[in-house]
Amino acid sequence: MTDPTPPRQGLGTLPWAVIIALGAFALLRPVLSITGAYDGGPLGKPVGPILLTVVVILVWTATAVVRRFPRPVESLAFAGAAYGVLALLLNLSLQPFLAGAELPPVPGMVAMVVFNAAQGALCGLVALALLRRQP
Repeated sequence: MTDPTPPRQGLGTLPWAVIIALGAFALLRPVLSITGAYDGGPLGKPVGPILLTVVVILVWTATAVVRRFPRPVESLAFAGAAYGVLALLLNLSLQPFLAGAELPPVPGMVAMVVFNAAQGALCGLVALALLRRQP
């Protein structure tokens, strides 16, 4: 008798280049903040940050659906974690140049990565639901 459950796929089967690219795409949010885009005009707070968050969520979810990720929840959770790490590295790299670029304490760093991974996982759940509806 054969086992009907497919074998567990390792992390190596995830689309790592796309995961890193999605994490890097989300850096638009802090980059626009650093450049002052949220200080006024059409992207002034709170519209700009909310709009960019919605754009990131839509791009991540659409990418998982269009590319038919076999494991969208895990893939987008890693994209969220990648964004968290990249945002911390961006902050660290800007510290010598920007007075307001303060590195959060270690618990804050961990929370940032975990929160963004959870946000990515939620996007992945939406993508999974959409993928299951497709023929």
